[in-house]
Amino acid sequence: MSYGDKWMAVLFSDEKKWNLDGPDGNIKYCHDLRKEPKSFFSRQSGGGSVMVWAAFGFNGQVGLAFLDGRQNSPKYIETLENHLMPFAENIGEQNWEYQHDNASTHASSSTKNYLNSKNVTVLEWPPMIPDLNPIENVWGIMSRNVYENGGQFYSVYALKTATESAWYNMEPEILQTLIMSMEKRVYDVLLKNGKTLNY
Repeated sequence: MSYGDKWMAVLFSDEKKWNLDGPDGNIKYCHDLRKEPKSFFSRQSGGGSVMVWAAFGFNGQVGLAFLDGRQNSPKYIETLENHLMPFAENIGEQNWEYQHDNASTHASSSTKNYLNSKNVTVLEWPPMIPDLNPIENVWGIMSRNVYENGGQFYSVYALKTATESAWYNMEPEILQTLIMSMEKRVYDVLLKNGKTLNY
């Protein structure tokens, strides 16, 4: 397997929060100068959000997971058990590696023990270089779809539906192109001595 081919055997993962009031929690409100500022109201939707976990590889996407409440190692292991492992079984006995960042829930001994028990090889991942993960590009593409036309959501259900639609309608060619770009991304990181990249 060549160095470039190595990335085709990696499942990239990440968590992301989606806000009812727009990408990154942008606060939107009507600005009527004839009214007193106290009558302005922001976060019409109440500032709610949904948290998702997702993963994808060259051969497809793992089922999107909606995360409830504060995340810890047992909850993360449950997500892996219910979403990652069924996908892994479907791709068969191929040698693949799992990528996640160095968040405490990911790096805990219980998470490591769980992944070891499932014979999952975890890709060593440099800390503090988020731009290296192609799933960041996926979040950007999804965000444009979820919040198209400056959209806001008034229910968690509607936001979940839009997020699922954006994830499951992602074109496979886009995902494959992102993975094929990994060799260049790594090269660029080395070139910039590990500073963040602009993709």
